[in-house]
Amino acid sequence: MPGRRGDCRKQRTAPLLADCQPSIESRADMTDATIAFAGMLQASELVRQIATSGNCSQQAARASLDSIFNTDPESTESVYGGLGGVRLGLRVMIELFSARNNPDNLASLNYALGLAKLGNRIRRDRQRQQALGREIGLVESAWRDTDDPLDESVISQLGDAYQRHVSSLDFRLAISGKPEYLKQDDKVALVRALLLAGIRSAFLWHQVGGRQWRLIFQRRKMLGDAERLLTA
Repeated sequence: MPGRRGDCRKQRTAPLLADCQPSIESRADMTDATIAFAGMLQASELVRQIATSGNCSQQAARASLDSIFNTDPESTESVYGGLGGVRLGLRVMIELFSARNNPDNLASLNYALGLAKLGNRIRRDRQRQQALGREIGLVESAWRDTDDPLDESVISQLGDAYQRHVSSLDFRLAISGKPEYLKQDDKVALVRALLLAGIRSAFLWHQVGGRQWRLIFQRRKMLGDAERLLTA
């Protein structure tokens, strides 16, 4: 895929908040939008897992959180360290678009749509974008240097950044789950950090031409892309 997305590649930007626009070619090609939406679904599914079971895949969570700091991508999939970084999201998408719906997948979809709304609001608020980007930048080196795949100190700071700059918006994403998990500070921080990763994917989704109407009218193409990407 490198070489197809000239507008959004190799452009150093503030963390999370790349401000480039998709080319006409990338608007026509749904593959990038499929990957970015898989990133949104993956973050949402991880949030759902933590809220309902107290656990989630560390590997998938690390890939999602890594995307927050990947500000110089070669391609859309490289935001997640390759397609393997969104395998969970691709699987959820395939189940959703194959009409093999279950309450868990629908909850993840609802969270993803909420992340898209949050992304839209933040994108229109340049001051909020910059403040959030600065806070993310402060922990980037610590995140890259840690040997812990889910470093609690960095995750706590990302969670605080979410609370300050996202939870204060007029639209708030309500997370459903078991109180015993949603009252634990470390799990709440991880949920917020993953929601921040989901917003990063929502920014990316919009940049490569992703729109909510495409989820209805182009879901078959997205399903085909997701199935192909999962086996790539």
